[in-house]
Amino acid sequence: MDLEVIREKAWQSMGTRHSHPDREPGYAFFHGQRVAKIAVQLRKLVFPDEEQYDDVLVVGSWFHDVGKGIEPHWEYGALICREILADLCPADKLEKIVEIVGSHTLRKAREYPFYVKLVQDADILDHYGSQEIWLRFWHCAYRRESVDYALQFQRDSYMSHVKKVRALLNFSQSAEFFDEKDQFIRDFMERFAKEAEGELLGK
Repeated sequence: MDLEVIREKAWQSMGTRHSHPDREPGYAFFHGQRVAKIAVQLRKLVFPDEEQYDDVLVVGSWFHDVGKGIEPHWEYGALICREILADLCPADKLEKIVEIVGSHTLRKAREYPFYVKLVQDADILDHYGSQEIWLRFWHCAYRRESVDYALQFQRDSYMSHVKKVRALLNFSQSAEFFDEKDQFIRDFMERFAKEAEGELLGK
């Protein structure tokens, strides 16, 4: 597969599209690029001898949200992906890529091949850490909400939400990265709450 040609197809499909009302235009493309890198890093940790799947992981990650904005986006995304990539991927790899796209949100629904599970985990991981803070602030800005809105989510909903999401991860290695990202968010929001009250910190 010519990954540069395929990446250009991903850009054409998602690079400037505003698929999420409270996320920046092109989010689906850039999110997919990050997910691909995360998925390959996880593969090296969890399945070090399966490098022959890396191009499937990369392309599946690039296109996993191509249907975003048309729900159920994973089902429409699988159809769109199959059409876009029909002449760019060998049949066996195309089926795996389409499976990744069509299954990335259906975590724990059944037993999936490892390459699907890697992208499922990578997708979750990209939404946490500094990216979660970015998304939360975008969400607040789009809705013209205040600092208190972001802090209220942290107080009232974040803990139960993050517990549910963590339980969806497939691999212990993913959970370790998730926990580090979660701790970063908690530490940041603790400081953010204090500075929102005008406190000076650092000494």
